[in-house]
Amino acid sequence: MAQMIYDEEGSTFLYFLASFYGMVLLPFTYWFWPRGLSDEMKRLKKLQSIHNGSKWYDKTMEAHARNNRKPNVSKFIIAIAWAVFAVLVYRAALVEHNITEYNPYDVLGVSVDADNTTIKKAYRQLSKENHPDKGGEPEVFMRIRKAYEALTDEETRRNWEDYGNPDGPQAMEFGIALPSWIVDAQNSVWVLGAYVVAFMVILPVVVGIWWNKSIKYSKEKVLLSTTQLYYHFFNRTPSMDLKRALTIFSASFEFWREHNPDIRAPSPEDNVEIPELIRMLGTPFDPKGREAPLNLPYSVKARTLLYCHLASHTPSKMLSDDLDYILTKVPNLLQEMVSCLTQLTAMAHAGRANMPRLETVEAVMKLSPMLVQGIRDTKSPLLQLPYFEEEYLRYCFNKKMAVRNLRNLATLNDVDRRQMLRGMNDDEYACMVACLKSMPVLEVEAHTLVLDDEEEHVITAGAIVTVNVILTRNNMGDLKEEPSKLAKSQADAEEDGGQENANVKPNKKIWELNKKKKGTKKKGKKTSGKKPQKEVPSQNGSIPSEKDTEGDAPDEDAKAETGDTNEEEEEGGNESDEVSVDDDAEWDAMQQTFRRKKKKASDYVSKMTHTVYAQEFPIEKQEWWWVYICCRPRHIILTVPVQVCNLVDHQEIELKFPAPKKKGRCTYELWVRSDSYFGCDVKKDLKFDVQEERVVEEDHPQWQMEESEDEDNDAVVEESEDEGISTDGSD
Repeated sequence: MAQMIYDEEGSTFLYFLASFYGMVLLPFTYWFWPRGLSDEMKRLKKLQSIHNGSKWYDKTMEAHARNNRKPNVSKFIIAIAWAVFAVLVYRAALVEHNITEYNPYDVLGVSVDADNTTIKKAYRQLSKENHPDKGGEPEVFMRIRKAYEALTDEETRRNWEDYGNPDGPQAMEFGIALPSWIVDAQNSVWVLGAYVVAFMVILPVVVGIWWNKSIKYSKEKVLLSTTQLYYHFFNRTPSMDLKRALTIFSASFEFWREHNPDIRAPSPEDNVEIPELIRMLGTPFDPKGREAPLNLPYSVKARTLLYCHLASHTPSKMLSDDLDYILTKVPNLLQEMVSCLTQLTAMAHAGRANMPRLETVEAVMKLSPMLVQGIRDTKSPLLQLPYFEEEYLRYCFNKKMAVRNLRNLATLNDVDRRQMLRGMNDDEYACMVACLKSMPVLEVEAHTLVLDDEEEHVITAGAIVTVNVILTRNNMGDLKEEPSKLAKSQADAEEDGGQENANVKPNKKIWELNKKKKGTKKKGKKTSGKKPQKEVPSQNGSIPSEKDTEGDAPDEDAKAETGDTNEEEEEGGNESDEVSVDDDAEWDAMQQTFRRKKKKASDYVSKMTHTVYAQEFPIEKQEWWWVYICCRPRHIILTVPVQVCNLVDHQEIELKFPAPKKKGRCTYELWVRSDSYFGCDVKKDLKFDVQEERVVEEDHPQWQMEESEDEDNDAVVEESEDEGISTDGSD
């Protein structure tokens, strides 16, 4: 028999409420307590020398300053919540202390070893004091009487010892930590109404609103309608230039208030200022952008603001806020555009879409550094540096300095660089140099092989080629500076002047000096019969010196004199044994490949790499890269562009593509493009020979073994049939 007991006084419910409140308060405090502010400030202080003055840095520092001046509301709320929890725990602790276990000795106030005389004496005294006729409470008098009976009557004492109650076994009680008024018949309508409102109205509405918002966005937090817009235009116009790609980007539905409530509602001032900006910019809008939604007001407004950003023109305060919101969507939207182009390429191979051209994919990728840095792709990459103005370009492009890109400026001697940029003051120059030295320089290594094949380095027609790309990021400050060009030119001038004074031949013409030097070379002793090799620049753009070139090639004449050539020829017969494939070595290579793949799958991908210097970008941008392989003559992209978001120092990725179906020499291009900087892209040529596809011979030993086994089995079956024995084992 069971009995349900509700909490009449609310003590049990208070204990339950304190427990549930604590379970909610602990994770709430963990997630919303402002922690790590000092670490964030330390990180921002380290970036101050480079990013001080950029838009996102100034906004972040102002936000931290406001938080330090104003009272921290979150800390105050959490402190109040913990104070309420302390009160609940204190109240629950008091309730626990008031509950005592029933003990007849304690009720009568006698010791456990008291005899019957002492018990009766105590009972008489308490009965006189607590009898109802003398003003006592009936409940207390009944407890005293039951205690006396439990200690004097044998049956009552046995019930108390066996069941803990003088009355014998009781019904099983289940306590419910809810007050009884919840199940009271008078309040049933209100309680039921509260349940209906909470679980049948509020909860479905909240879940419906969340679901309605979530189904509108993709994994990259891009509206699905925007993705459909990209698919439509990319499929209809597979070949587009940079201007057309910018027009489609400006038509994204994230910039339309009907699809995104975060966009500011159009104001009458926009109808006045937007046409003025168009006339001032003289922007030749795409004549093909007359179709919807490219011609809608929101798209024209977004496009105009983007052209203002590229022209370094600052609009009014409201339009500047709109431009900042548009720029915050640049990384995700451009990655979605690249993904759409990649999927269309895969669909084109299946014959269900038009093949996007390689130039279209690269035009979309160029949009990212354009919008992040706020300069056009036709401008010099040197304009990305702080305080670097266009008037300095004429000093960089002269023949004496020949500074064309960021790498040339980084390797330039500091004396020459300071002399060339003497228009900057010391603080501006120090900030510019610090930013320049923090920019990335990539070293790219590529290894081509065919996995799951006997000969990994032999590429056959139609095979799946795997390219292991190893990316190593360095800073431009790690590059070695060149000798001072100004000092060298002055030294050459002084040397030429000294020779002229010694020979007393003033005003000598340049061509005469060249002719004289040329003649002396002809008269010199010929040291080698080989022709001088043409200097070929390396991957990083530097030309190897004569010392490096000579160090790479062995001195065959010295070997002939010492006899090392004969010893190598005698030992050459044993090289075939070393080149033979070892099973243990293959197994170790397979295990290393497996461990590498397992490690890649288990690595946590963090998108915090290196902060990009962007003067007018409203949010903090991290360095990301696109890696892909393309065939330039055919204008197609061969691999899915992989966005590398975690390149801090070193990163390895794999790219796969099918080899051509015909044998011959193939030359592809491996590109690593930056989505944040101009002039930091790396191109590497992939050259390999495609062999004929292997054909499995019909008389392969494997097939011969299977045929012999089948013949043996047939012979056994025939013998068993002749002997009258069936193949299933029955007589």
